Amino acid sequence: MINTTFITPLTGMPEMKTIGTGTGNLRTNIEGTEKEKTFGDTLRENIQNVKDLENKSLDSAYAVSMGQTEDIEGAMIDATKASIAIETAVQITTRAVNAYKEIVQMQI
Repeated sequence: MINTTFITPLTGMPEMKTIGTGTGNLRTNIEGTEKEKTFGDTLRENIQNVKDLENKSLDSAYAVSMGQTEDIEGAMIDATKASIAIETAVQITTRAVNAYKEIVQMQI
């Protein structure tokens, strides 16, 4: 005799709702209607943020080296922010590539 008390039927997941006002999670498409941001859009925004941090760091370092400012602490903080952002982007990229490889290797 088979014990079926541990077997639970599979049910579908309930639909997830967007939290918040939606202005940050929506974008306007060509027809003028709003739709949710895609993963690619979010990735592009975050990569642009990393580039902006790096440029700010370079500008701060240039200003200190040329004697335009004496805010060495600010330049070091900007450099640290840029470094952490770049490290995070590299780790996320590596994990995404590894996840993709695992998905590709799955047998159907």
